[in-house]
Amino acid sequence: WSGFSALVGFLIVFRTSQAYNRFVDGVTHIYKMRAEWFDACAGVIAFCKMSTASSKRTSEFQHTLIRLFSMLHAVALAEIEDCNSDELHEVNAFKYELVDIDGIDAASLLQVQNSRSKVELVYQWIQQLIIENIDTKVLSVPAPILSRAFQEIANGMVEFHEAVKISTIPFPFPYAQSCECLLVVHWILAPFVVAQWTTQPWWGFIFTFIQVFILWCLNAIAVEIENPFGSDANDIDAYKMQ
Repeated sequence: WSGFSALVGFLIVFRTSQAYNRFVDGVTHIYKMRAEWFDACAGVIAFCKMSTASSKRTSEFQHTLIRLFSMLHAVALAEIEDCNSDELHEVNAFKYELVDIDGIDAASLLQVQNSRSKVELVYQWIQQLIIENIDTKVLSVPAPILSRAFQEIANGMVEFHEAVKISTIPFPFPYAQSCECLLVVHWILAPFVVAQWTTQPWWGFIFTFIQVFILWCLNAIAVEIENPFGSDANDIDAYKMQ
């Protein structure tokens, strides 16, 4: 019995530790993604200080860039969100507020809505917008300095795909099912085994309850935190991030 209990305990503790690592990694990747894109956007806006183009053209570029970065972050959250649905109205991230969405033309919004690669589409729009405004002298900074913005945007995409990996690839199903089955077996056998070691019914109840309660709690914690991109109370508050 001691060996069996040790085996179940090891499997459950290992699963909980892996779930905690997934939770921490998911939170780290999504906040790094946000930070990289914010820094890239802020950097490009700052580069416009040296613009030799008209103030109107520069202002239009800045406003469009900020709108696209806002949209990029929202569609990235939608892609990462664990909602198990392809229907747009069921994805919470598509209901988040964007920066002046009316400033983007209807054809572009429709294209984003119908695209199956929304993040990659908006990501490409941002890069093309920056490139197009080099020749217009809106961005008159040296190329090595401007390339820093492209690097940060790319770093944000790397963090995005790392977060998608955690969101879309669940904890191995055979391992999770094995843990559930072993927990049920342990729960059934525990009262009979503990009854051999105690003379009082209430002591038997206490020792059985402690063993079963601790193992099931650890397993429930693992199930709750192994994917931090849902809408549960313990998941990331994506609405505030947006």
